[in-house]
Amino acid sequence: MVDRTGAAVFAHEAEALYLEGDEELVKSSEERPTVIEPATVDVRLTGGETFATAAGPTEVVPTPGHSPGHVSAYFPDAELLVSADALTVADGELAGLSPEMTPDLDTALESVAVLADRDVAETVCFHGATSRPGRSASKRSLAVSRVDALSADASSADVR
Repeated sequence: MVDRTGAAVFAHEAEALYLEGDEELVKSSEERPTVIEPATVDVRLTGGETFATAAGPTEVVPTPGHSPGHVSAYFPDAELLVSADALTVADGELAGLSPEMTPDLDTALESVAVLADRDVAETVCFHGATSRPGRSASKRSLAVSRVDALSADASSADVR
């Protein structure tokens, strides 16, 4: 993709070694090998960076748990959160995180709490799923997400 588009690759510094092919992917295993084409990370993020975009300022929010350097993007002017794999959507509603796809559940729950502090009218989650519950419903959904994840049987979530 980078070769075809010339796009710059932005990634959290904790993800750079994986993306550049220097470390085995966190969720790769002999039973379920995951292979990606290595790419040079042009900009290493640490979290908290703000970029000017056509949608207004965009804040990089560290949301580790799903992977060590997972980040989300928050667009405060648009009240838009791109949570990526930090949250899921089921039937158009925020459904919390996915324990079976979350190697570090405790850290992921802390990340969900960080996201709950933002004014959000729309959330774009993993692979493009979208939730538009409105601000107050969004905060409730995130709170429910934390409770659901806490009550999930984390011991059965052996993810690599």
